[in-house]
Amino acid sequence: MTEPVPVAWVRPRRPRRRPRPRPRGLRGRAGAWITVAGLVPALAAALGAFAVQRYEAHLRGSGTETLAEVTGHDRVKLSYNVSVTFTTKDGREIVTTLYDFPREPPVEIGDRLTIRYDPDRPDVTLWDVRDPPSFTGATIFMASLATVLAVASFVFRYFTRRSSTASAGSAERHPPRRRSTTP
Repeated sequence: MTEPVPVAWVRPRRPRRRPRPRPRGLRGRAGAWITVAGLVPALAAALGAFAVQRYEAHLRGSGTETLAEVTGHDRVKLSYNVSVTFTTKDGREIVTTLYDFPREPPVEIGDRLTIRYDPDRPDVTLWDVRDPPSFTGATIFMASLATVLAVASFVFRYFTRRSSTASAGSAERHPPRRRSTTP
């Protein structure tokens, strides 16, 4: 007869636990704060665009129109910075610069331009009294910036928010561990 062979007892292996899937991206409060951080500059840019537009409308409506003489100009990319001299209604002589002056053909020293200035602050001038555009470049830039920041903030918030159904399904699949209190 054959004798039984002694075999070492081996403890059965437990199946390995899969690690819990970690949420990706910023969730919860961090995502909300970053969204707010994007919306604040968007709001500031929109308010800045509104303020610039409103001031220019005020200057067009209540500014004083006069002739100014060109005393110098500097070429800056596609436009000019033009230095002008003019006399206010009360007789003061003002020297100021008209920035981003997009006139073709370019102005020469000694040319006379019709400008509009604020009587309270004559160094602030609005040069284009012929046919002023309804929006300036700065206004368009700030309005575009506000739109881009607002859309980016909402898109960011959409991708980082935690939905209640996903949290509930996650809780069912991965119940919290309970530690035994007995030794």
